[in-house]
Amino acid sequence: FDKYTLIGKLGHGGMAEVNLAVVEGKGGFRKLTVIKRLHRHLAMEPGFIDMFLDEARLAARLNHPHCVQTYEVGEHDDNHFLAMEYLDGQGLERLLRISGQQNLAMPIEESARLVADALDGLAYAHELTDFDGTELGVVHRDISPQNIFITYNGMVKLLDFGIAKAATHVVETKTGVIKGKYAYIAPEQALGQQVDQRSDLWSMGVVRWEVLTGRRLFKSVNELATLHETLQGDIKLPSAFRPELPTELDTICMRALQRDPAERYQTA
Repeated sequence: FDKYTLIGKLGHGGMAEVNLAVVEGKGGFRKLTVIKRLHRHLAMEPGFIDMFLDEARLAARLNHPHCVQTYEVGEHDDNHFLAMEYLDGQGLERLLRISGQQNLAMPIEESARLVADALDGLAYAHELTDFDGTELGVVHRDISPQNIFITYNGMVKLLDFGIAKAATHVVETKTGVIKGKYAYIAPEQALGQQVDQRSDLWSMGVVRWEVLTGRRLFKSVNELATLHETLQGDIKLPSAFRPELPTELDTICMRALQRDPAERYQTA
């Protein structure tokens, strides 16, 4: 595939397929890389190439230790793709699932550090400016354990700005269309209202609550019931499930989970 040799499939979503690849160079140079390529059948559908290139433009601008790095945006044999850094580790969603199966809570210090690092990457994305200094107004819109990755050497990486909102995007989201995972989206996002960077902070608040407690905050029988919980469900203090948690973490968590965006933290 162009200069890359595809090794195996890592996963796929509604818009793209993700493959592990190796790129080779002179002197025995070899480097593992991740190739994300638009599904071939979508390349014929109006708007999908623009959506993919929207992601590519934003991903290419991200250069931060806690954001996944994009090396190249290209096209090969009418197939649009992103080449990104390969991360050796595990997704937070899998870590939480295995911890739950083993009934082991994540250590408090490590769980706090993990979310703080993810917030560091999110703050960088939120504050990103164009080359002329214009604020891009990036909103990730899909903060969840599936999009936070921890490498085996302890590095936290924020993934997948595929549905992010930014001033550079040429594809506009239709009014009333909900994007993001239902258990993590902010109330205003669930209602199809205007979202801003504070919506990501709600989502990160849900992640922090789950990392601290080892439980799901919003989980119901179907998506509609999950949305109802997001809008009206009771949110207990994390220490109600884990009494040894410091009061400060309770306070931080509950401020992030205010349903009124004006009552949340205003920046990552």
